[in-house]
Amino acid sequence: MQKIGREVWIEVNLDAIKRNIQAFQAHIPRKSKIMAVVKANAYGHGSVEVARQALESGATELAVASLEEGIVLRKAKIEAPILVLGLTRLDCVKKAAAWRIDLSGLCADWINQANAILTKEESQHQLGIHVNVDTGMGRLGIRTKEELLEAVEALEKSKYLRWDGVFTHFSTADEPNPDFALFQHDRFIDFLRFLKKKGVTLPTVHMNNTAATIVFPTFSADMIRLGIGLYGLYPSQYVEDLDAVQLEPALSLKARIAFVKQMMTEPRMVSYGATYVAKPDEVIATIPIGYADGYSRALSNKGFMLFRGKRVPIAGRVTMDMTMIRLGEMKARPGEEVVIYGRQQDEAISVEEIAELLNTIHYEVIATISRRVPRFYKRGGKIMKISTPMMYV
Repeated sequence: MQKIGREVWIEVNLDAIKRNIQAFQAHIPRKSKIMAVVKANAYGHGSVEVARQALESGATELAVASLEEGIVLRKAKIEAPILVLGLTRLDCVKKAAAWRIDLSGLCADWINQANAILTKEESQHQLGIHVNVDTGMGRLGIRTKEELLEAVEALEKSKYLRWDGVFTHFSTADEPNPDFALFQHDRFIDFLRFLKKKGVTLPTVHMNNTAATIVFPTFSADMIRLGIGLYGLYPSQYVEDLDAVQLEPALSLKARIAFVKQMMTEPRMVSYGATYVAKPDEVIATIPIGYADGYSRALSNKGFMLFRGKRVPIAGRVTMDMTMIRLGEMKARPGEEVVIYGRQQDEAISVEEIAELLNTIHYEVIATISRRVPRFYKRGGKIMKISTPMMYV
């Protein structure tokens, strides 16, 4: 097994990814497929390995945020359908067709221009399009029935574009009040009925994200888009408290102590700004993780890590590459394991707890873990692969 020179790493439990997909399969109608959302490097977990595991576990399609993210998967020999959920520039349409990566269609004008570009370039591949309908997210997509019909007619006339899907996105499905989510659902269904009355045959219909899938499984239509739930995390505390689907977090963040210093008989300052003063005889350990790894500087003097199954506080400011922790009078040795997110013995630090400390959401906590942190992929408790740009033999 290859070794890493800087001992901080993510462990991704591929078995948890599989079990999470199975939990959603049991929750939704049998006819509904699963699109695994692996954007943002699979929410920090590593897109290629997660995509492979998701497809092996029953997902049939993948979703990303950008064309570049899709190309990463294609270069890894992943052949399943891939959809770019975000905006793609018209001058990238030919590349999308060449890599067989479906795009979101946002209006008739974009669709017509995309078709013209492919015509001029004599494209060898039809480009799949999923039409995005804005029912209340207010971000991207078509807002009126007339605009939707124009987009559909443009697709039906196109020689180089293929209408593969129509979708919308819920903005409040993770909240206790269901009114706006129900409004969005009813509006979307009304749009689809309008198309049917015009004689249009619908392609794949998808609307449910993780939250909507858990709360409204009957809205799963032809396919769900499984994002945060794929990784064993709930969209909100409200959704978790429903106890409708049992999920298992797939990610742990770990490190080994790089250096140990006992402050002996006099107080000593720790880290930039001297914001923490170590007590006499207090043991301070240096952990090789910092804000360049995605461990937020806002955790300075208020975050925790796990050492020997106990919570130990951060001492001073988190720096770019290193963070110090307070071990009290516990003697420690370089090389001992520290858990940053995850479980150690009977104690755990969840990404939800870290998000609360940072006044943000757990999506951000995991998605911002740097690519320079190696990913260790485990199956059956054993490391199957290490993925890192910092690899040493």
